[in-house]
Amino acid sequence: MKRLYYLDNLMIFLSVLVILHHVSIGYGTMGGWSYVTPEKLTGTIQISLSALTGLEASFSMSLFFFISAFLTIPSLEKKGVPKFLKARLIRLMIPLLFVMIILAPSILYYVAIHNRTTQLSWLSYVLQQNSKPFTSHVWFILVLIIFELVYICYWKFIKPNFSISKCLSDNIPTHFNIFTVIVLCSGLTILVRQFFPLGQNFIGIDFSNITPYIFMYAIGILVYRKHWLDELSRKVAIIWFPISLISATYFCLIIYFLIKQPTQIHRFKEFSWESVSLSFAQIFVCIGFSGFFLYLFKKKINFKNFILSLMRENRYGVYIFHSAVVVGVTIMLEFLTLNPIIKYIIACILSIVFSYLLVGLIRKIPLVQRII
Repeated sequence: MKRLYYLDNLMIFLSVLVILHHVSIGYGTMGGWSYVTPEKLTGTIQISLSALTGLEASFSMSLFFFISAFLTIPSLEKKGVPKFLKARLIRLMIPLLFVMIILAPSILYYVAIHNRTTQLSWLSYVLQQNSKPFTSHVWFILVLIIFELVYICYWKFIKPNFSISKCLSDNIPTHFNIFTVIVLCSGLTILVRQFFPLGQNFIGIDFSNITPYIFMYAIGILVYRKHWLDELSRKVAIIWFPISLISATYFCLIIYFLIKQPTQIHRFKEFSWESVSLSFAQIFVCIGFSGFFLYLFKKKINFKNFILSLMRENRYGVYIFHSAVVVGVTIMLEFLTLNPIIKYIIACILSIVFSYLLVGLIRKIPLVQRII
């Protein structure tokens, strides 16, 4: 398959969003993270960043799953199951285990030392943390492994006799088809959240958001098979993105309400009109924003240069190691006497730059390039 530079650039953009997402939480926006500084942002800045962080989370990881699925098929068909599995296990399983067993516990140990909440040695602390498996920020890798294993089973054993894509029309989906997908995904999200409420996770995986991940991965496969990428992203960007902006506005109002009335969060966890409306708003944002950014990058950022090539090579490693950089930068800036807003801006810039520099150095180690 011809290299699609705009997908490379879009994944770079998404990796930067992940870094900014965690920096923002570290400075007091809504969400969970390894370390939250005492010098939190407050007032309108905090509310605005919480809204932006929530909007970004509504589409960014789902879009990652879409692109991963889109790129899986040509790789699988070129390599075959044994070679594909070997390559994916090296590239996915080793980083996953490294973060779970070593990196994430080490970051928490550093935070505990900084907060003076532990007297354990590093080894004792890491062993203690490993008694409770936790995927930390690399939950995406574990979910992706599961999705790819499921698809390989379908591709190997079911597709030769029954192909789902062949049962569907080759015509580009209509607006009614897109709306049907949004309604179906929203409805299943509402159902799943009756069993896995917002904020509840298992070993770091937030199952309340698993439905759009599944849908976007499946859509990525179908879009590749039907060659819909350009036309579908254009159709979604032009019609559904403006509609999703209305949902985004409503979503921001929910964030504002929850920051002002945190005790009312139960209204969005139990079955109620609030939780139903939130699910629909998130799915509208997911579909609309995903289509918009796919179309935008295809039209405006479909090129390569030296800097983008370097960032492309290191973006996966940045996803693995950025957590250590973000926490380190956040703690380092506490020693400076600056306005928290200025510190936040500096933390964003330094976290992006240092993450890419760190991974660039790490990838010079023999064999590491094969993994990340």
